[in-house]
Amino acid sequence: MVAICVECWEEYNPKRRELGYRTCLECGAANARLEKARKAKCSAPAYNKGAYQYVGSVQAARSVGR
Repeated sequence: MVAICVECWEEYNPKRRELGYRTCLECGAANARLEKARKAKCSAPAYNKGAYQYVGSVQAARSVGR
C-alpha cells in the first residue's frame, strides 16, 4: 500500500505510516514549527513571583495568577 501525504498528496515512506503519521516529513516539519511557535506564546507565571508554566487551555489561562 502506498503512503500518500494528506496535505501535499505526495508519496512518503510507508514505515512512517506504520508509525501512525499521515504526513510526509516536509509537511510534518512545517506543522511542528507552527505548533512550536503557538506554544511558545502560551506561558504565564503561575503565581506572584513564581516560575512560568505552560498554559494549554482557556480555562487554565483564566485561573493563572489567582
